Amino acid sequence: MLQHYITIKYVDDTPAAHRDEFCRRMLALQDSIVEVEEIQIGCDIVGEVRSWNLLIKLLVADFDALIAYQKHPDHQAVVAFNAPYVKEVGVIDFEAFFER
Repeated sequence: MLQHYITIKYVDDTPAAHRDEFCRRMLALQDSIVEVEEIQIGCDIVGEVRSWNLLIKLLVADFDALIAYQKHPDHQAVVAFNAPYVKEVGVIDFEAFFER
């Protein structure tokens, strides 16, 4: 299982309604893109200077599934919707190898 984590920092004064709609659209991708096994989204509640606003955890079977997800038109539409408010994006992709 490949884990795909995305962190997002929004520009100042991004409307909460936009963030909420983005989250709704992201979660809907689990139903429209067959490669997506699971999506979880969390919003920062602390608000420190070093905090990111949003974390997305996405699970897919493997690297090929990740590429298919990233190229899917539904995913591209959600990215385009969110783009005007995004200040920074961070990503890490891995297969868990440090397990208990």
